[in-house]
Amino acid sequence: MIRTSTTKWIILSLFLFGCNTSAPPKTPDEVTLQLKWVHQAQFAGFYVAQEKGYYAGENIKITFLEGGQGINLAQNILLGRAHFGVMSPEDILIQRSQGKPIKALAAIYRRSAVVFAALADSGIFRPSDFIGKTVALGNTSGATPEFELQLNSLTKRLGIDISRINIATYDPEYTAFSKGEIDVTPAFSTGGLIKMKQKGLKLNLIWPSEYGIRFFSDTLVTTDSLIDQYPDLILRFLKATLKGWRDAVEDYPKAVEITLKYAKIADPVLQTAMMEAMLPLVHTGVDVIGWMTPEIWQEMANLMMNHGLLTAPIDVNNAYTLRFLKEFYNGNPK
Repeated sequence: MIRTSTTKWIILSLFLFGCNTSAPPKTPDEVTLQLKWVHQAQFAGFYVAQEKGYYAGENIKITFLEGGQGINLAQNILLGRAHFGVMSPEDILIQRSQGKPIKALAAIYRRSAVVFAALADSGIFRPSDFIGKTVALGNTSGATPEFELQLNSLTKRLGIDISRINIATYDPEYTAFSKGEIDVTPAFSTGGLIKMKQKGLKLNLIWPSEYGIRFFSDTLVTTDSLIDQYPDLILRFLKATLKGWRDAVEDYPKAVEITLKYAKIADPVLQTAMMEAMLPLVHTGVDVIGWMTPEIWQEMANLMMNHGLLTAPIDVNNAYTLRFLKEFYNGNPK
């Protein structure tokens, strides 16, 4: 009788108290994000996602790895030093043509930041004015494939003989350009263009996008193997990241404030200027933040193939995936 009563009490106690016992907290997934450059407003959405707890809310502990001079972004991702990265779509396509399994998850910058600048009194207003002029494009440590590709794309689309343009060494400090020794220089609207304006230069700007050249810019990537092995982690990481970018766009002064905790150059004027230049590239008014279209990927691949920038033909569909964007946005890019 005592044994029966005791047994019943144990069972009742387990029912009453055991059911309310919480499982121990799950260990966060530790991931590293390789940035394309040093800490600055260019990556504000990632910082916002971290500071607002969006990564923690997806049980992710994130580490940011700065890019910079001499840092091979693709290699760090391929060797597992970083699980995710921010790369240019040109670099992604080059890696795929070399058989490297890097894949795009979302286009953070849905429009390219590349612009060509000429001094205001130069008489250069459009690409046809480049003929007979000197354009800084030489592939130095400060130049990128984006500059060469977009100039080639512009001249081809407009029927301009590029051999009639003098090509000089690109200078990221724009010293020769500011002295008038270089007629035209490419720059990123989120970086070099700000630098030139801070020097007090008056400029004419030639935007490739106004001539039908469509490119993405900063793109979030990972590897094929990580997608295959950890699709749930990919989705959770993308969810947190896109929430951060959404908030950065909706309240960019707050995003600048957060960025200043990370920025290598903690200058609020500079970081605000970067944010203001970046906003129309991220939130274009066409489709949602991060969305990618197969048409633009195919256009980029075709242009790069035509200009000999890809070592081998590729199936461009393998360079990106819409799977996780569709899950996050329920298949609706509008």
